[in-house]
Amino acid sequence: MYLFHSSKGGNGTTLVTVACALAEVAQRPRAVLVDLCGDVPAMLGMAEPVGPGVNDWLAENSTADADTLLHCGTTIENGLLVIHRGAEHVEGSPRWALLAATLATLPVPVFVDAGTRLVADDMAQRARRMILVTKPCYLSLRRATLLRRPSHVVVVNEQGRALTPKDVESVLAAPVIATIPVDPAVSRAVDAGLFPARCTQLLSKHLPQL
Repeated sequence: MYLFHSSKGGNGTTLVTVACALAEVAQRPRAVLVDLCGDVPAMLGMAEPVGPGVNDWLAENSTADADTLLHCGTTIENGLLVIHRGAEHVEGSPRWALLAATLATLPVPVFVDAGTRLVADDMAQRARRMILVTKPCYLSLRRATLLRRPSHVVVVNEQGRALTPKDVESVLAAPVIATIPVDPAVSRAVDAGLFPARCTQLLSKHLPQL
């Protein structure tokens, strides 16, 4: 399980998570992408999902099992199973320990887009990598220092920033494993619903370390 999160909105967490999941299924027959923040369908150019999702599954009084969780998803053409967010909020105390155990035992790679959601201890402990996605932005880094230390960092690099990826490593005491430049072509692909088709062309050279 690879868990992606950020300290601040607009840092590109969903884009990086989706890109990594798409890169994975380009080489292997199957992977799972869990959407905890609700932006994945738009990134993939999918219709807005209806029906229950992972937030419904997490509800304190839910009795749903692992099979039910997988049925909350939609498989897109390339073999990527997208488990939707479902309800906007979780009712009661979330069943994080059960979700973490379920995802960690799936026989395929799992990519979790947590966005700016607070990462539960159970999820962090089960993750093979807990990856913080950030711009080299003082406000983002200031917030990130208050969170659990990530195992790795992805920097979405904007021209003109005073801070560098090396500064990010120093502040967060975690290695930067990829630097992805802000590219208008990526934004255009997302806006047109073409990001899945153009992801490899646009980002493949930036993803090998991930």
